[in-house]
Amino acid sequence: MSLNGIINTSLSGLFVNQAALQATSNNIANVNTEGYARVRVETSANVLQGQTAGVTISDVKRVVDQFLETALRTSTSNLAEFSTQREFHDRLQGILGDPASESSLAARMDQVYQAMADLSLNPADVLRRQQMLSEMSSVFDQINLYHTQIQSLRGEASSQMSETVGQINSILQRIDELNPLLARAHTLGEESGGLEGQLGLALGELSELIDIKIQRTESGGVKIATSDGYPLLDSSLFQLEYDAPGIVGAGTSFPTISVFRVDDNLDPISTATDLTPHIRSGKLAGLMEMRDEQLVDLSTSLGEMSARIMDQFNAIHNQFSAVPAPNSMTGKQTFVQGTQQTGFTGQTTFAVVDSANKLVNSVTIDFDDTVAYPNFNAVVTAVNTALGGDGTLALTNGVMSFTASSGNGVVIADDATNPSDRAGRGFSHFFGMDDIVSASQSGVYETGLDGTEAHNMAATESISFQVVDANGRELTTINVDASGTTSFNDMIAKLNDVAGLGAYFNFTLGSDGQLSYEETSTYNGIKLRVVNDTTDIGGTGVSFTGAFGIGSKYRVDAAKDIEIRSDIVADPNKLSLAVLDVAGAVGDVVLTDGDQRGALAFQALETSLVSFESAGELKASEVTLSQYMARFLGNAGLQAKRAQDLEEDNLALQQEVGARNSAVSGVNMDEELSNLIVYQNAYGAAARVLSSVQELYDNLLAIV
Repeated sequence: MSLNGIINTSLSGLFVNQAALQATSNNIANVNTEGYARVRVETSANVLQGQTAGVTISDVKRVVDQFLETALRTSTSNLAEFSTQREFHDRLQGILGDPASESSLAARMDQVYQAMADLSLNPADVLRRQQMLSEMSSVFDQINLYHTQIQSLRGEASSQMSETVGQINSILQRIDELNPLLARAHTLGEESGGLEGQLGLALGELSELIDIKIQRTESGGVKIATSDGYPLLDSSLFQLEYDAPGIVGAGTSFPTISVFRVDDNLDPISTATDLTPHIRSGKLAGLMEMRDEQLVDLSTSLGEMSARIMDQFNAIHNQFSAVPAPNSMTGKQTFVQGTQQTGFTGQTTFAVVDSANKLVNSVTIDFDDTVAYPNFNAVVTAVNTALGGDGTLALTNGVMSFTASSGNGVVIADDATNPSDRAGRGFSHFFGMDDIVSASQSGVYETGLDGTEAHNMAATESISFQVVDANGRELTTINVDASGTTSFNDMIAKLNDVAGLGAYFNFTLGSDGQLSYEETSTYNGIKLRVVNDTTDIGGTGVSFTGAFGIGSKYRVDAAKDIEIRSDIVADPNKLSLAVLDVAGAVGDVVLTDGDQRGALAFQALETSLVSFESAGELKASEVTLSQYMARFLGNAGLQAKRAQDLEEDNLALQQEVGARNSAVSGVNMDEELSNLIVYQNAYGAAARVLSSVQELYDNLLAIV
């Protein structure tokens, strides 16, 4: 080999080992840098015309295990999802409080029962009445708080989704800017460890927010997609969009998370697509799960609990009368029309009493006599005819009212042995004539309707339904109108049309008039949402979905604005606790102040079994009100514990994968110091060879 060849060989050794020393020094300097993967210089022989001519750098690589890096990103996404859920459940548990404390919902309900027991000892005592109402208000205030806070948490989840989408967009933009730099370094053969480190950190941050998979390009950059393959960054950049609603309630319809391609100015250049079904883990998935699933389940079971409490309290209050009796009663809004059949059995007495609690006039309606009372118009006419000018019963746009002549009071009382009944509720209870508690929605939808009855809806009135799959993807939107239908059965048949909604759900009207629906065997985990309903049953202002409680909104809002009737709060003497003596004659005293039977009936609620519908994760059951409260609180705690356990399990997995990845990619100081000595010695050896060649040249020049 010529002296010039030896010089070139030694110089290549100097340059290569200098680069190796620089890479090793960089590794040592970044020993504590999060996400840094050590760099290794790979060398190869430099061959010119079939002969070796020193050494050259073939590549400068980050030492990584692609499998471990992918596993780490996956575990990071899963951990972020369950950490997000755990954080929300921690906040919810702070709202619900300790179930064992004296201020818990169950404890407050026990105090209600105690106040009812005290009232039964002296029903005429105003202070005892006030105490009972105060304890009831405390329970209802707590339910209102739970409802408001759960919806607030859903709103917070929605707001955080908007923030998370913004963070995802920023990270995607940063990676998109790194791609051409990586491509340039790859093309020119430059050291790209620093750029790769920045890319690794960005991908780690992105994996916390949304599940991703990475594909390296031939140019040295990366392509990013969701774990199921939907692109987020390929030949061009994608951006996400989510516009969080300002106010969130049970009926809020949330927009989808859309994704679209953008140009260099971040302006859309493609049609937006719903990304929601492609989001499987990460913080964004955890927020969606809380907003659309877990918090909705809890609010539904809370609504079911509130609805049954209201129904039980109102059932008792409607059985009795205040003393003195009120001058008038006005019921709640119903879908009932005068031409509809009553659907009641049993007997109800409509009475008018004077200020001395003496009977002025009364009439008993036997609903079993369907010939005499074929519909509500017939009942109204019969009552008004019998009472003459003493009292007036009226049904106006679905609202029943009963008013006495000036100075007198009205009472509605069921027969003791054959009480009126429609879907398990007496006449006064069904129409809410003397309800003690009200809320935004009743939450109870045993309507007592017969499917053959006319709905009296206009042909142009319609309902828009949205069918959503288990991943939140909209399968279809179906519009069902009332055209071609006259009865409720006709409308239900239209809902079950397999060419439309019937392909997804089966609707059934039960014997109690409750409309239920379940998914067909073809689908699993789908949900039905009511987008819009313009129907109006018989001009009552009650929509079809509102009458039957279709959609979670109606059940959830049974816990919204629940409160005791304001006039009773202002005057506890209006609490209905007395029984009308239906056997009394005109002029007899038929109401007694101090009658304890109403208070005893309230007290009996403590041990009465109540039928609850399936709601959220709570299955249908027949338990006491207190037992259901305990189940609700227990289920909330179970969800919180489940989220905590999943977070801990995924944290352990992430730490294990992270440790293994660090063992491969992390900087080992002993190894790097050893490499430093090796490269220094190699550099020194190359320098020694160069020095020797210089001596040879000096000797040759001296001879000349």
